[in-house]
Amino acid sequence: MRYLLTTIPGTSHMLPLVPLAHAALAAGHEVLVAGSGPALEVASSAGLHTFATDDGSSAEQYRELGRVMSGTSRGTDLPDSELVAYFGSVFGRIGELMLDGLTEAASDWRADAVVYPPPHPGGLFAARAAGVPAVLHNLGIRRPTFGPAVASMEPAAEKRGITGSREADVQIDMNAPSLENRVQGPVEGNTVPHTLPMRYAPYNGGGELPRRLMKRGRRPRIAVTLGSLPSTYGEGETLRDIVLATADLGVDLVVATGGVDVPAMPSPLPRHVTLLDWVPLRPLLETCDALIHHGGLGTMYAAFHAGVLQLAVPEPGTDAGPNAAMLVDRGAGQRLDLGDLTVEAAAGALSDLLGDPGYRKASEEVAAEIREMPAPGTVIGRLSELCAGGAV
Repeated sequence: MRYLLTTIPGTSHMLPLVPLAHAALAAGHEVLVAGSGPALEVASSAGLHTFATDDGSSAEQYRELGRVMSGTSRGTDLPDSELVAYFGSVFGRIGELMLDGLTEAASDWRADAVVYPPPHPGGLFAARAAGVPAVLHNLGIRRPTFGPAVASMEPAAEKRGITGSREADVQIDMNAPSLENRVQGPVEGNTVPHTLPMRYAPYNGGGELPRRLMKRGRRPRIAVTLGSLPSTYGEGETLRDIVLATADLGVDLVVATGGVDVPAMPSPLPRHVTLLDWVPLRPLLETCDALIHHGGLGTMYAAFHAGVLQLAVPEPGTDAGPNAAMLVDRGAGQRLDLGDLTVEAAAGALSDLLGDPGYRKASEEVAAEIREMPAPGTVIGRLSELCAGGAV
């Protein structure tokens, strides 16, 4: 089988696809990643072959989305319906800019299936153009292909004569059974014919793990990351408040900045703080008690996988809000909206997390559920049987 993987031009959208790609290669299949910008950099660093779909225009559209959501009040000013429409138009435009390159890759490389995540219907349309199965690779919560983005791309698809179902043929579902599925729209609106459950396997690239973080210390350890988009960090004001909030909690704090300059951080750093650039999250969380994060699905599911406590600090107007709500509903963590984050509020939330054993119990229950789900190596075998056997 020849699997063409594609996603929007963001680091966090490519990382969850890598374990399936590695499983496919290990099983003797061929893999090509078609995309743009940071997503291609992630794929290449993971040892995958890549193909640039465009001249970088799609990546600039994605960067601009990050700047708008982090640097303006649009996330709080617009009602939900208008925000959904806005995201649909942006993801649709990104897909349109990538579509010719995607269809070229699917055709010239002779792909047997196209794998894509929910925000990227360009992958769906490329599969339809090539006449091969469309495989929806969820990023955590099971979601259908993002309908507003599909609608935004319809004129471009029709112009190219692309026909066929506007939903995937197979979906890979990584949601642990007890996590409430807060999809965009009713769950019954998810009409993908075949569903393959798969264990979430955290991957965020390689990197050196400092020796002192290879084992637990004498005090509880908390890690913090705000994801892979530089615009999310600002000048480090949020990280500064978290550093100050942990000063009197008797904990050690590991701050991962993603390589972003954060001049607002205290100088000199307090003794309980370790500042890192980019760190492998999976091994780090093995020696941590809690993770503070921005509500991104990849980061949140890495914490679920590790069974650690979570404090989500979602930015308004993004899907981080529903993600954080799912975390709170399960009892595995707390939510503190970005606009409500103060030193006092963060200290109180963290004290509650560390002091209430119910949060840890819920976190460990979710981790156990994830371990029971089929591994990527098992799922790639089932997927190949479906695609090659003509069942889709």
